[in-house]
Formats: sequence, structure tokens, C-alpha cells
Amino acid sequence: MRKVTYQREEVAAHSLCPVMAPAQLQPCNTQACPPEWSTGSWSPCSKTCGRGLKKRSVFCRSTDPGARAVVVPDSMCKLHLKPKAQETCVLSRCPKNERLQWITTTWGECSASCGAGVRKRELQCGEKDSHGGYTEFPVRRCRNLLKPQADLEQACNNGPCPEPLPPQILQPGPDRGGASVTLGWYSSPWLQCTVSCGGGVQTRSVQCLRQGRPSVGCLPHQRPISSRACNTHFCPGPIPVPVPPPSPTLKEDQPCIDFFSWCHLVPQHGVCNHKFYGQQCCKSCSAKRQ
Repeated sequence: MRKVTYQREEVAAHSLCPVMAPAQLQPCNTQACPPEWSTGSWSPCSKTCGRGLKKRSVFCRSTDPGARAVVVPDSMCKLHLKPKAQETCVLSRCPKNERLQWITTTWGECSASCGAGVRKRELQCGEKDSHGGYTEFPVRRCRNLLKPQADLEQACNNGPCPEPLPPQILQPGPDRGGASVTLGWYSSPWLQCTVSCGGGVQTRSVQCLRQGRPSVGCLPHQRPISSRACNTHFCPGPIPVPVPPPSPTLKEDQPCIDFFSWCHLVPQHGVCNHKFYGQQCCKSCSAKRQ
């Protein structure tokens, strides 16, 4: 025979229990939470039409439940998780600007200083004003406008270049390697002699050119002369002032004077060593030597 005992548990009043009831709540994760990013409200879009920007404040704040929410340095938050402080916004498409148009600029300078060349101009997107000027805009603003059929290049000519020197002077020498034969000294025709008799001076323009443009690549010792004596024969008729006899040096009793009104040009053109000019323009040449 077996004896079986049954026991039934029922809820009783707390006062009937001999000990205090166990705690129903206990604290957990008591460490302070790390700082986190916080954002303000977005500002209105910077433009009422077209693409604009809207901004907001982004800051790192402490989340310690035992303290007030305070702003802390950004370095205390995870920088790779920082929210955007600004982004683009488009409220609506802007109405088409009817005054925008393609405008041609003025012609630039000719590409050559003499002879045939080319000059250019550009197409720009702009808005003309009432004063004849215009305000330039980015080219993309006119991308939907038909470009005018305008020539952007034009032939130009600033007159003939000075005649070249004989071919043998323009040929590249061994010291210039493969230099282009277009590089060389170019001279204009001689101007008319300053006098018809009695000794004058002729001048011409001499330039170093490469393809019609001034250059510095010419050899100095090959530069042709830019002035020379001309009409050195005596004028017919008596000479009012005796010509001193030719001699290396003038005697003290012989005056060193100029016999012509144009003698001041002689030292300027470097022809005082010429026998005729040295004697006839003694005063001007002597002043130059001093």
C-alpha cells in the first residue's frame, strides 16, 4: 500500500510570509551612453526656382541620462556617421529667360603683324542691356538656344611685309641647325636720299622676322646696315666756305665747323668715319667723339 500526499499552493497576503519579498526591479547598463549626432530643422531653399541649397545645424551632444543634453566637441561623435549639413533643393523650374541669347565678341588681333593672317572671335551666352552692353552667363544657360551661323575666323592683312634679304642670307647655317628659312633679317626699300648732291644719308627699316612676326633668333653679325651715304658728289657752283684739306687731324688755325644744315644726322647714322662726312661735318662728329 502506498500513501500519497497532495499539496496545493495558493496566493496569500504578504504579511503571512516570514521574510521580505524579493526585489522585482534591478538596474542594468548603468554606464553613460556615448555622445550622438543631433540635427536642427532644415532652412528654406536658397532659391525659389531652379537648383538651390538648404542647410541645417549638425552638432554632437551628450546623452548621459543623469545630465542635461549639452553640446560636446564633434570629435566625441563618430565622424563617419555625421549627417549632412546641406543638400540641394529644387522647388520648381525657373521660367525661361527670353532675353538670353548667343552674342559674338569683337574680333581679336590679327595673328600676323604683316602679310596674311587670321583673326578670331567667340560666341558667348549673355543678356544684352539697354546701354548696348551685355551680362555674360555660363554657356550652359544657352544650351537650348540655337547658335547663330556666325563666322568665328576671318582673314586679315596688315600690309606687305618688308622685302626679304637675298636668299643666301636667309639660308640656315651650321650654327642654326634646322632653323626655318623664314627666319632672317628683312629690310624695307631704301628711302630717298636726304639731299640731291653734296653728301646725304639714306635709311631703311631692318627687322628680324619669323613667319611675319618679330623674332630675336637672327644672328647679329648678319644684320644689314640701316643707313648709308648717298649723293656724295659736290653740288655744282662755288662752295661758299672753303673745304679744309683732308688730313687725319685738323690744324689749330683751321676751324672745325659744319658745312651743311643736316650735319647733325651724320653721327646719328654712324658715318663720321667716311672721309667726306668727317670733313664736311667736323663739328658734329667731334661732339660725338667727346
